[in-house]
Amino acid sequence: MKFSLMTTTMVVDLLIELKKGSAKEKIDAEYAAMLQMAARLGIPAVEVTSIEAELFGLETVQELLKKNHLEAGGFVHMDQYACTDAERGKEIIALAKKRIEDAAALGTDNLMLALMAQEDAAEYSREELTAALIRTIRPIAEYGKQVGVMVSVEDTPDIRLPVCDTNDIKTLLDAIPELYLTYDSGNMLLKNDNPIPFLKTFRDRVCHVHLKDMAYADDGDIDVNGRFLTGCMHGEGMVDFAEIGTFLRDAGYNGYAVIEYVGHDNHEARIRDAMIYLDKMMRQGESML
Repeated sequence: MKFSLMTTTMVVDLLIELKKGSAKEKIDAEYAAMLQMAARLGIPAVEVTSIEAELFGLETVQELLKKNHLEAGGFVHMDQYACTDAERGKEIIALAKKRIEDAAALGTDNLMLALMAQEDAAEYSREELTAALIRTIRPIAEYGKQVGVMVSVEDTPDIRLPVCDTNDIKTLLDAIPELYLTYDSGNMLLKNDNPIPFLKTFRDRVCHVHLKDMAYADDGDIDVNGRFLTGCMHGEGMVDFAEIGTFLRDAGYNGYAVIEYVGHDNHEARIRDAMIYLDKMMRQGESML
């Protein structure tokens, strides 16, 4: 199993630093050091987000990836895809098409559409939100197919949006044949959906895998029972990565397994620990094949 690193938490921390008044030169240097660290750890790829493409510029990201012999494992573009306003939807579609071109320029064939929180989501029925999602995502996925980039969604942890459990995802994938799934191993837990049957249901549409562990906490995303669930360090939560690894191996999955890192300090040691743990878990049962 080949790993890629999700650096989103670290990138967002840099953005917060910048908004608090840190010099842009300092933020640039910290981002460069982040990619150097990934290379030093022997990770072959990182997930690039639209946040850093805007913050540092796509050419800078390209240069840093090349300098550190890293690949873009995937490109994550965040927006409010369940927006019910038709005119705003056109803007979202146009920007996502640009991000597809950015993904191709970075050398990755995977663009994941990450749903941002929509404060007005409660004002609409799930049917209305689903219709908005289909209306917005379909032309994006169709354009991705033209360009040679697989457009995917992930099971989102926001239960107010209809992209969390098996039924939600099936509705979207059935409506948009050009759309793929980035399997997130933890988000469906907020709807009491089991990660393994979920993965088995969509095995033929999975183009990318995010390895996230989840645990109950005092803050985070609210599940259907009103409890807080949040991403945690791998091995500290409830996700069975050994079973996921066995299924992916048996299914012949050969894409990246993305380490969804959520730490805010001591990054190198924490990421190394996550790699060691996940490698061990994902390889369990290999000798019996």
